[in-house]
Amino acid sequence: MNWKKLTIDSRDEIQEFLKNKFETSDMNFTNLFLWSFSENIQYAVNEEILYIKGFYEGDEYYFSPVSKVDNEESIVAAIEKIKEKDGRIVFIPEKYAEFLRADFEIKEERDSFDYIYLQEDLAELKGRKFSSKKNKVNKFKKTYNFTYEKISKDNIEDIRVFQREWSENRKGDSIIVSETMGIEEILNNYERLELRGGIIKVDGKIVAYAIGEKLTDSMGVIHIEKGIFDYQGSYQMINMYVAKEEFSDVEFLNREDDFGSIGLREAKLSYQPIKFIKKYSL
Repeated sequence: MNWKKLTIDSRDEIQEFLKNKFETSDMNFTNLFLWSFSENIQYAVNEEILYIKGFYEGDEYYFSPVSKVDNEESIVAAIEKIKEKDGRIVFIPEKYAEFLRADFEIKEERDSFDYIYLQEDLAELKGRKFSSKKNKVNKFKKTYNFTYEKISKDNIEDIRVFQREWSENRKGDSIIVSETMGIEEILNNYERLELRGGIIKVDGKIVAYAIGEKLTDSMGVIHIEKGIFDYQGSYQMINMYVAKEEFSDVEFLNREDDFGSIGLREAKLSYQPIKFIKKYSL
């Protein structure tokens, strides 16, 4: 198979297989591109099937192969080819798992479940269940002289500086280091990737930002969200404002998985997801 390194120039070819097809956070070009620098993500197209693989901490893994026309038999055959190489397949979407169960032993991966929310819930924070979030937002507004800005070429460089400073004190976290490598390139190609996002500033200084994109007609995804905890309420602010200002054209927002982090899981659950998108491995 002719494997090629995934680069920004791979986007059109890969989008033929992925665009508007999946609601999961992993099966889209931006996410693949984000992690391609630390995990050496590669792809190949063979007989109308897209194969994707990467390397995490030295171990090879494969994404679920994707058929351009969603042919179940072709997907099963492609998985058989990967299994012949003893390949581990991750991030298998639920709609594939439904028919793969007949031929393979697949495992549900809770740490990879995507959290799905109503856009309206995140944008408005209405009702008693969101009272603690709304209180933090209100306190932030009263405490700080803040502004909200849509991400554009005029403030991309400011975000780049913020991200470098934000990650400086987290150099011991290999995931943060890897993610920051990808974020640099995401910012370099922001418009080409058709991303959308915003920043919160206090006295002209960035204290939080978030970046996402539209996955399908009804689903958006937030790929990146960073804030400074010293500014209490910064995460609640950027979460609410980006949902309200940048994703008013979707019904749902995917805020990705929790990677098995207890703290992250608690934070994501506290926003009352309406459902999970399950993922599987093989």
